[in-house]
Amino acid sequence: MFMLLPHEQVDGSPVPTLVFKDQPTAFHAFLISIMFSFTGALTALLIQHRPRIERFCRVYAMASMLSALAILLYATALCGFRYPPHLAEQKIKTRMKKFTIYW
Repeated sequence: MFMLLPHEQVDGSPVPTLVFKDQPTAFHAFLISIMFSFTGALTALLIQHRPRIERFCRVYAMASMLSALAILLYATALCGFRYPPHLAEQKIKTRMKKFTIYW
């Protein structure tokens, strides 16, 4: 799924440019948290006859999902504050000057 997003190669591994641009460690931490949450959820589904272990796996999966959500919100917040508004407008204007539309 992540390979379908636009990405760039950073140190030999693809990193999506939408939210995790210039943050490859945050992207890898996000992937690890998602993998741990799926592992905990699957283990909780497979172990149904031992309530203590099942409860531990459910809590583990929920904690991993919350950490993945926190990492995603952190990366989104950093992406939103990357450029001051006046610099972003200048970049858009210079890009628009390059492309002229003829009617």
